[in-house]
Amino acid sequence: MSVNSPVVHASDASSNGARLMQLGHGRRVFKWYDYQSPTAEQLDALQQEYNLHPLAMEDVRQFDERAKVLDFGNYLFITVHALVRHDGEMHDNELEVFLGHDFLITIHDEGMPELDHALKRFLGDPKRQDLGPDFFLYLIVDQMTDNLFPMLEQMDDEIDVIEEETLSRATPKTLQGIFEHKHQLIQMRRSIAPMRDVMNALAGTRYGLVDSKTALYYRDVYDRLSRIYELIETGRDLLGNVLDTYLSVQSNRLNEVTKTLTIIATIFLPISFIVGWGGMNFDRIPFADEVLFWVVNALILLIPIGMLIYFKKRGWF
Repeated sequence: MSVNSPVVHASDASSNGARLMQLGHGRRVFKWYDYQSPTAEQLDALQQEYNLHPLAMEDVRQFDERAKVLDFGNYLFITVHALVRHDGEMHDNELEVFLGHDFLITIHDEGMPELDHALKRFLGDPKRQDLGPDFFLYLIVDQMTDNLFPMLEQMDDEIDVIEEETLSRATPKTLQGIFEHKHQLIQMRRSIAPMRDVMNALAGTRYGLVDSKTALYYRDVYDRLSRIYELIETGRDLLGNVLDTYLSVQSNRLNEVTKTLTIIATIFLPISFIVGWGGMNFDRIPFADEVLFWVVNALILLIPIGMLIYFKKRGWF
């Protein structure tokens, strides 16, 4: 059966977030099932129709799995992750995939624009429609990977701003920004590391469901994910250096404040002694003489000035 355009079955492409499309040409015609937040009845129907393994269906129902690929003979069960950054917060969207010879099933809990972009790319080139469901899956993960580069570039610019703030006007908000970005990079690394392993497995020759020509494309995704992983590690190193700089700046600032307060206290120490000694009550007042009065006032003025000159020559401020 030759299909030049997708055929959407109205009974399946309903308002409940599920759609069924028939894609491909010639012998590579396949069905694409896409479910967003599927019901238990929909999952049971899929499991019965394609004899899906109960362990794989359990993972689908939980939606809390790391990226992986499992070979069940007639199909592959694959878990991949798409990262989205919105308003400075990182969100991880999990996608469960069943890849067979003539079908591709994608199940996700939230909306994923990557699927629509991949579909548009698949239908935009007639040659691609001869490559089957494994290539369509490549287009999906390729779009997920492409979305990571602008995200990392934005975070790199934000790290540069944080670094400038650390050197010029570091505040507790700066420290909060450092820890937030470190947390996001750790979250990205937690998703990207197993994704890399999945792409490396699909790029190999161990799975007969992935064509040798398509495996080269998965190798390209693996290489880009490796580059992304390196960028993440570089970002974490930069943030580590920024954190060290922040702590050093705060320590130097505290030392400056302590030094200033110490100088002030030291200057007032002799003044307090002179004033205290001269102001004590005696039967015979020591400084009743007018000359001594002016001597005391002169000492109160000259001693702090002399101490400041001495501190300045020693380089204490």
